Amino acid sequence: MPRIIFLLLLFLTACSDKKERTRAVADEPSYTLFFIDKSLSNNSLSEARATYERVIREAIAENVHQKGDKVVVYYVHDNTAKARALSLTARTQLPDSEGASPTDREAAQSDYELQLTREQTTLQRQVLTKLDQPNTDLSNQHTDLWGSLDVLARADESGKQVRAYYLSDMVESMNAPGRRDFHKTPPASNEQADEWAKTDAKKLSAQYVIGSPTIRLVLPFAATASAKENNPTVTRYWHTLFDTMGAAEVVE
Repeated sequence: MPRIIFLLLLFLTACSDKKERTRAVADEPSYTLFFIDKSLSNNSLSEARATYERVIREAIAENVHQKGDKVVVYYVHDNTAKARALSLTARTQLPDSEGASPTDREAAQSDYELQLTREQTTLQRQVLTKLDQPNTDLSNQHTDLWGSLDVLARADESGKQVRAYYLSDMVESMNAPGRRDFHKTPPASNEQADEWAKTDAKKLSAQYVIGSPTIRLVLPFAATASAKENNPTVTRYWHTLFDTMGAAEVVE
């Protein structure tokens, strides 16, 4: 096969692959949630800034591809469910090149990718502004992570594919009756973490139907952090809670 024909086939295959990827994206509108911990315990962990920024940039690049994709930021503090800090909707249109020539399809795809890259950069910058905003209010005295379940339930009602990122130490700390305070009383073992999580999930599922979101826990601790600082039973609790409530995946 002459080299020029071989290269042409490769080009047409690449165009076809891009079109198929575009169609796949169009079938799966996304709803990206960032829960940024603004409680006092997490604010002191400034070394996590680089990790949080990387995750924010990667999440937006991976999840935002078309008009209608959402990026929403909530602050985690003593009233998380009411702490929406940012709500953005992508406006970049997917290319409509049905019936166009290969050259026109490639031009439309290139224009789409350029516009999308610009919009993703703008979204990343706006979310990072919220990441860096300090919280000196008294709301930083407690950490209401259960409040994020209300947010997840409302996001599920959108019909979009929900991906939630928790930029937090995940230390629930509320002093109201029936609430958990992991600063004072963390689970003593993995078995207790599972028991508490399943008990809480049963109660919380009656209030919040979170659907099947993908959840990523982005902890602020260094790899060398001790178990006292990065308590594995606390993260075990959240894995079990989210799994029991129906999350499609929970990863760190």
